[in-house]
Amino acid sequence: MREDLNPIWIDTARGVSDVVAAVVGVGQLALDTEADSLHSYFHKVCLIQVTADDQNFVIDPLAVVAEELRPLWECIEDPAVPVLMHGADYDIRVLDRDYQVRVRGLVDTQIMAQVLGEPKTGLAALLEQELGVELDKRYQRADWGRRPLTASQVVYAAADTAFLGLLSARLQERLEKLDRWPWAVEEFRNLEEVRYRQIEADPRDFERVKGVRALRGQARDRAFSLFGWRDLEAQRLDVPPFKVLGNAALVAMATSPPSTVSRLACVEGLGPRFARRWGREVLALLKKPEPAPARRRGRRDPDPSPVVARRLKRLAIVRDRVAGELAIEPGLLCPRACALAVASRHPRCTNRRHLAETGLEGWRLEVLGDHFLTALSEE
Repeated sequence: MREDLNPIWIDTARGVSDVVAAVVGVGQLALDTEADSLHSYFHKVCLIQVTADDQNFVIDPLAVVAEELRPLWECIEDPAVPVLMHGADYDIRVLDRDYQVRVRGLVDTQIMAQVLGEPKTGLAALLEQELGVELDKRYQRADWGRRPLTASQVVYAAADTAFLGLLSARLQERLEKLDRWPWAVEEFRNLEEVRYRQIEADPRDFERVKGVRALRGQARDRAFSLFGWRDLEAQRLDVPPFKVLGNAALVAMATSPPSTVSRLACVEGLGPRFARRWGREVLALLKKPEPAPARRRGRRDPDPSPVVARRLKRLAIVRDRVAGELAIEPGLLCPRACALAVASRHPRCTNRRHLAETGLEGWRLEVLGDHFLTALSEE
């Protein structure tokens, strides 16, 4: 724990104004959030960490009226104010979901590390490598929705933004030496466009539980019914589904359903407390489960045609070779979906405009364009 950070706890509108004044004075901010996704069903933003120069603020959005955060959001939405973040994808989505905020001027240190080809791109690894700073990891699974937080928890949260200014400067210098800074900026702008999307429930979601795919007949029906019951109960209690019923216990009951409350209590992972609270309800469900939806047949995506498969193989060889020369991940240079789109174009790509139409754009087109066209011309 780094006590020297001296984070300032903010839980009033006036405090938010102080944060905004500090950000305006510096002209940039480092930003992070903490949510309670491991501890609730309807997870929410529980902390907003902001660093402006050497001032570290930890804002309690549970204590501040949403409208009172608007001045901060105006800074974050101003493209002229750099917003330093690390691994911003999740934060951008939840800020969009909870506050309809669109981050602009993003500078993401994880993207910078990926473009540099760093093998470890986590914040802790980068801070130790670049700045010799070791982060405390004890609160990685903390319930940030609980109040009050301890002083050490607040310091832990503040550390996620306290060093982003120094880290981003160091990584930008390295990127500029490699002429890759424009690549990173392009990735920043792409990530800014990410938005929260509600994932629609699929009746076959229960098949993702380990061990369920092997079940047949009524065992599969029981697994389906238990999965649905667990989800509804988790929503009612606002807790993660695993806190109602673990996956292993779900599969065990679906496979060998207990017939009495006492036997239910003996299922590994349950116990007397579960049996007292939900025993009769679960036993009734196991006795008359709802029919599970039909098993999905075949693969969702058809295999590419032989011609497309051969193109894709040649493109993958080229991509992997170029990625190796640049010492970056092949998937960063050209995701498989993009390579497949290039390979699938009919008629085949014969110029850079064709490649751009398939989604190979920007720095990726500059790096890979000629190589891909050469590989495709060999058909």
